[in-house]
Amino acid sequence: MKKKNGIIIALIVVVVVLIVVLAFVLGRNISKEEVTSAPTLAATQATQTGAPTAKVNVENSDIKVVKKYNFYDEDDFTLVLVLQNTGKADAAVAVVGKIFDGANATIETERESIFMDANSKSVVEFDFDTEGRKVKDVDYKITAAAATSIKPGLKNIMYKKSINGNIVNVTSKNEGDFDLLGVDTHVLFYQDDELVDVDSEDMIDNDSEVFVKGTEVKQRFDTKEKFDKVEIYYSQDQDKPDAEDDD
Repeated sequence: MKKKNGIIIALIVVVVVLIVVLAFVLGRNISKEEVTSAPTLAATQATQTGAPTAKVNVENSDIKVVKKYNFYDEDDFTLVLVLQNTGKADAAVAVVGKIFDGANATIETERESIFMDANSKSVVEFDFDTEGRKVKDVDYKITAAAATSIKPGLKNIMYKKSINGNIVNVTSKNEGDFDLLGVDTHVLFYQDDELVDVDSEDMIDNDSEVFVKGTEVKQRFDTKEKFDKVEIYYSQDQDKPDAEDDD
């Protein structure tokens, strides 16, 4: 009887030992899984929340000249550039135009600055005084940077036009969700696909220069030249304060 009891006790001890060993092994595996999975989760969270937003740069090459015209108007030589912002960001665009005589000497240099939102088109017009000299060559240089001092929205402007004789009536509407500053309207007059004249004026003729969102502005343009087609463009600039105006 004692021998039987001893066998039972020995079996119980073996079972207890096996249970303890099994629990120890399982405990190590669980701890090991927790240690390896925690850094993976942290790394995933860092990737999702810590990634910076990519900044869109503005390059000179973003601004393309899609049309270029020049013509004489009495003693003035006019250069007209139709520009397109092919980049993905709002741009402040500076254009320097020059005209040269037959000796390659500079007759005059002019500079214009405009603002363009992405995918918009605009016009830069230079009216040079030739001082009686014959223009032999024309050159221009375009530089662009991110627009910061003004928010452009040229592509938000929609228009309707009607032509009556030499009069062009243009109704423009700001269909964007914000007001626009410093907008000018440009009407290009063509005869047989040749540019013969340009007329332009401020969108808003008051001190505020604000083209309020949702509003319409009616304007009238004319020319003495014969024409068979017109094109409408807009530009945005920023006037200097009175104290900084050139004499």
